[in-house]
Amino acid sequence: MLLSVSVFILIALFALVSGFNDGGSIIASFLVSGVLPARLIVPLLIISVGLGPLVFGTAVSHTIAVEIVDFHRMGLQLLCTALFASLLTLLITWRLKIPTSTTIALVGGAVGSALAHYGISSIHWIGVVKVFTGFIGSVFVGFIVAYLLTKVLWILFSRMSMTWMRRLRYGQYVTAFFQGLAYGANDQEKAIGLMAVAIALVFHTTGYHVSFIAILFPLIFWSIGLVVGGSRIARTLGEGVVKLGPINALSAQTAVALSVSAASVFGLVVSTTQTTNGSLFGMGTARNPYAVNWATSIKIVKIWALTLPLALIVGWLSTDLLLFM
Repeated sequence: MLLSVSVFILIALFALVSGFNDGGSIIASFLVSGVLPARLIVPLLIISVGLGPLVFGTAVSHTIAVEIVDFHRMGLQLLCTALFASLLTLLITWRLKIPTSTTIALVGGAVGSALAHYGISSIHWIGVVKVFTGFIGSVFVGFIVAYLLTKVLWILFSRMSMTWMRRLRYGQYVTAFFQGLAYGANDQEKAIGLMAVAIALVFHTTGYHVSFIAILFPLIFWSIGLVVGGSRIARTLGEGVVKLGPINALSAQTAVALSVSAASVFGLVVSTTQTTNGSLFGMGTARNPYAVNWATSIKIVKIWALTLPLALIVGWLSTDLLLFM
């Protein structure tokens, strides 16, 4: 009974932390560009994130829940330790005011927990490679797409009147909704997949099935996290990496939405946070490489590099501790 309650509490906390970590990364370019006020962008994102799994499907949740480690065989105890390890990793990096990846934290925590108790044979390495290929690729794809879009948009806008340029800035309403859909179909499905597994383990059902409650429960706590703590991450990313104008923000946001939604259709797990970072770097490079705060960029990359071994170690130690208790 204690484990059954604990796993849902941990999933709620994971969704909460994802809300202020990933949510902050999403709203960064919107808030800093000054076109969309927070009172509009936040509810728009919450609605679109909730619709993401319905529009693009739940293939990514299957990748997280089934293709990395066998949570059904591992049981509730190791599912709890994997969640605890990822949460602790995310909180440490959040304390440093740097947006990190829930993907790395979760996969590292799950792999570390499984290794500690079941050994190397319990890891589905093809799934792990699939996740990290998508993770690394999302940064480069976001960079390239944002770079090209920025070049194209500025060529187009240079031939338009100021009246049309002002109107086109409000295309951010569309990109905000599109980016929320993409996030809901990818990053948000980490929590959805964990929730689906937890329900199956608690109620002793077989097979993998994503129910309505598996989508709604994480969304509620993600939304709370976005409202409570998202602005802190948004200020760090939006102002610390590169200064944004409305047109530049539009190209970066479109690049993120296109990259993440395309990956979601094929069940590839990417990181919206890292794709956003890559897009901001690409947009800044296209306009003026000297406008990019590369010192902050290097600091962010170092945090990414620390996240995986930190999550692995925490996952391993957490498993040993809980099993001993």
